[in-house]
Amino acid sequence: MEEQKVVLITGGASGLGRVLVEEFIKEGYQVCFTFWKSKENARRLSELYGDKVLAVNADAAEYEKALEAVNTCMEHFGRLDVLVNNAASARDASLVRLEQEDFKYTLQHVLYPVFYYSKAVCGHFIKAGKGKIINIGSINGLRGREGSLAYSTAKAGIEGFTKTIAKELGMYNVNCNVVAPGYIDTDGQRNTSELIKKMVLDECAIRKLTDPAEVANLVIFLAGERSNNITGQVYQIDCGQYI
Repeated sequence: MEEQKVVLITGGASGLGRVLVEEFIKEGYQVCFTFWKSKENARRLSELYGDKVLAVNADAAEYEKALEAVNTCMEHFGRLDVLVNNAASARDASLVRLEQEDFKYTLQHVLYPVFYYSKAVCGHFIKAGKGKIINIGSINGLRGREGSLAYSTAKAGIEGFTKTIAKELGMYNVNCNVVAPGYIDTDGQRNTSELIKKMVLDECAIRKLTDPAEVANLVIFLAGERSNNITGQVYQIDCGQYI
């Protein structure tokens, strides 16, 4: 009987992260996920899925916590096959209004965690001779967006980072890719004004908001064996919001 694969998902207690956790479990994976402030959500997921999941409280902006999370996952499940870098927190504004501390905060909580967790897992993947790293980007990292300087900069950095490590780790059969969603219809967006939602819909060639489960399906494809020859790529999934 084939052993269950293990995925580590950062920021897995809410929003897209929660959907990623649930969809990977449906696909038969064992899931380790990190959380920071969403303690109640993490508890509910743990109660719902039992021994299929392991919740680890870790601030994504600290490298030592990334090492602890990876080691905890390895000790608990005995293996690690896939890393999904999803955790992100931003303080944003336009260039004129953005404070230095907010710019720094956003880089530390959007871009740095991708480096920290990728560095923490790469030794395990190199030793295993295989592995998958999927980083959650954004179409704003590709196109930029007014009033979203810090977040757009950090997400653009993820794309450059991923292409570089794809070249560095390819010889070890480690695949590294980016999934770049547009506006996702998650619980966290429920309070967004109808005017903004209409503006987003008007940007989309397919007149609907992106379902987080559809994003998760793309991530799961990149985590699987059918994507073994795909690396260093950026996949937009945005209903044609950015063409």
